[in-house]
Amino acid sequence: MKRKIEKLGHSQEFTPLLSYTPLSGGKRLRPYLIYLFSEPLGVSKEIYLELGTAVELFHSGSLVQDDLPSLDNDDYRRGKPALHKLYGEGRALLAADYLMLYSGKIISSISLPAKLIVELMELWNETALEVIEGEFLDISISKGRPEEVEKIHRLKTASLFGFCFSSPYVCAGEVRKAISMKSAGIDFGRAFQIFDDIKDKVGSIATLGKTPGKDESQGRPSALRYMEIEEAKEYARKLYTEAIKKIEFIEARKALLEILSMIEKY
Repeated sequence: MKRKIEKLGHSQEFTPLLSYTPLSGGKRLRPYLIYLFSEPLGVSKEIYLELGTAVELFHSGSLVQDDLPSLDNDDYRRGKPALHKLYGEGRALLAADYLMLYSGKIISSISLPAKLIVELMELWNETALEVIEGEFLDISISKGRPEEVEKIHRLKTASLFGFCFSSPYVCAGEVRKAISMKSAGIDFGRAFQIFDDIKDKVGSIATLGKTPGKDESQGRPSALRYMEIEEAKEYARKLYTEAIKKIEFIEARKALLEILSMIEKY
């Protein structure tokens, strides 16, 4: 993954911008989830590394967008200056576009039968469009009613997790099973976002790697607009449990239970 990222772009001027956010740290949770389901399904390492790279690049591009002054206006990401603070807003925006578009190029080039590539690309295109729509709603809706907040969470955050859960099944030729696994990934992603809302309220820049309290100060939709912290935790754990119930692999279930303790920390 690192070698592929370091070679992004076609010019010495652009490459540092493209690699900055993907190589700046982070948990790499999304590629790990793809690996977690690919291994027991017999999906080759070559395929799941390509899938994981594509998802991580897209996610990085979305973070660059998220930090822009016209969106969340954050100066830090993963404990480092946000990309636009180093290179300017225009260059950062173009880098984000490139990262998010290049992900589709990677996925379309994966070595799979044509029928499965079509299925995989349909799943990916739907996911990518949902993430962008979720971001739009996030900056367009002030505070938001519970159903609006849940819709934003589902699109902006949970959709990409749905892809991580389901894409290995598509690659393994189990397209019907991929549908239920996308649902599991959506539950996982919604839980993840609720925990993130909690961290935004009570976390610190040292633990978050970004400015805390941004959602509340900007009036952004958050689960904590209509739930107390303990209630939100309980609901997130319920969603997480529902996701795990849908997973057929024992080792994957165990790994996700371990991940829960990491996600809950703030």
